Amino acid sequence: MKAIKALVAVMTLLLVAGLGVLGWGLSNQAGRMARPGAAPGVGFGAVSVPLPAGSRVEQVLAVGDRLVLRLAGSGAERFVVLDPASGAVAGSFDLAPEAPK
Repeated sequence: MKAIKALVAVMTLLLVAGLGVLGWGLSNQAGRMARPGAAPGVGFGAVSVPLPAGSRVEQVLAVGDRLVLRLAGSGAERFVVLDPASGAVAGSFDLAPEAPK
């Protein structure tokens, strides 16, 4: 009976030690999971996104690590792709209707 009690005590200690190591590993990895190249807590200031005259933002989508603004109201529909880490405009797409043939 003493052997069983000792075995249960040792396994309990191993279980507690394993959970402690797991918690330590998770807390260590939490700091490393920040996006590389982006300093945590540092902003990029005010950014001006050029909009065509008469257009308005219809929709904002998060796609991967980019933001996509859907603009409408000035004729052709336009999509502007932003990099939220730097605040820079990564590119844009103009959707213009094709002329009838």
